[in-house]
Amino acid sequence: MIADSIFQQLRQSKRGLLVQLAGLGDLIMALPAIDSLQASLPHIRWTMLTRAPQCELMADRMAQVETMSWPPNGANFVPAMATIMRLRRQQFDFAIHLYGARSTMGALAMKALFLGIHPRISIGRVTTKSWRLFDVNWEETSCPSLHEVDLNQALVQSLDVPTIAKEPALLPKEASLHRVAMILEAAVGFPQQFVVLFPGGARPTRRWPITNFRVLATSLSDLGLGVCVVGGQDDYPTPQLIAASAGTKGINMAGCLPLHDLAALLSKCVGYVGNDSGPTHLAAAMGTPCVALFGPGDVSRYAPHGSGPIRILRYQVECSPCYLTSCSHHTCMRSLTLEEVIRAILELLDNQPAGRPE
Repeated sequence: MIADSIFQQLRQSKRGLLVQLAGLGDLIMALPAIDSLQASLPHIRWTMLTRAPQCELMADRMAQVETMSWPPNGANFVPAMATIMRLRRQQFDFAIHLYGARSTMGALAMKALFLGIHPRISIGRVTTKSWRLFDVNWEETSCPSLHEVDLNQALVQSLDVPTIAKEPALLPKEASLHRVAMILEAAVGFPQQFVVLFPGGARPTRRWPITNFRVLATSLSDLGLGVCVVGGQDDYPTPQLIAASAGTKGINMAGCLPLHDLAALLSKCVGYVGNDSGPTHLAAAMGTPCVALFGPGDVSRYAPHGSGPIRILRYQVECSPCYLTSCSHHTCMRSLTLEEVIRAILELLDNQPAGRPE
């Protein structure tokens, strides 16, 4: 447990800053810790610092949301410094970093960020080998679990904050539900029951082959299910090709949906299949039945969590986990067979939880 003097200072604080500048999936895995902090310290005015694309997910949870590109580079250095100075002027009583620094450069950048913001107390996760970045350094090795959800929860528990939420959870916004319903209604002949596919991912090494996604889309459409493909504009032309494989039962929504609308879409589908990625964590947080396709990613640390059924498929190879952006053999993803993916999603659909779309 963190020293009583620190705990008492937190109880007397008025302004708190939460920092989560990693990806969408990492932010979602921090939600239980964020919810626990807010519920246990309701007198604090909270500010969140995150990446711009994730801002809208936090707007309803926070009094204030600030955004920053991370790490800053030549193109965005000036606006990043303006954000740091704006945060510094708010004179935060404390700031909590909800992620671990995984590299020397990342540790140095985070140290510089917290020196710039200059909270009265800084708190964050460290490993036994990492830099001492904060005033209060919570060692990850003190937690029996390596999963990001558990590590963030253990950090806030060390502040004497009880666990309020155990799993990431999000609710769709009414306006987003309405927009998504309008899009689906405009698609003539699109089935009411549909599966969302996400074939993308930040690293090419984490993507299941497009040929497999195309056959999956065809198989689902042959069963009378709609297929909705999501992703970013940079994924072109993959989503179009996969949606076309489902014929009139396929829709390509890649690059068309902000995060709130994507969350609404995921709340309306009967199932989801996607690579190890932010949208997969979002689907799990919506309670959507998920099939998550893992290859080089570390399942023990980054497996999606949520209230709905989740099937994680992976093929164990000696070189996994790894963080390469290219691979000469791609064995881990190529070895996930179409048959096992189709079987997994159909088993989830056969055991559809109450409350999902009929």
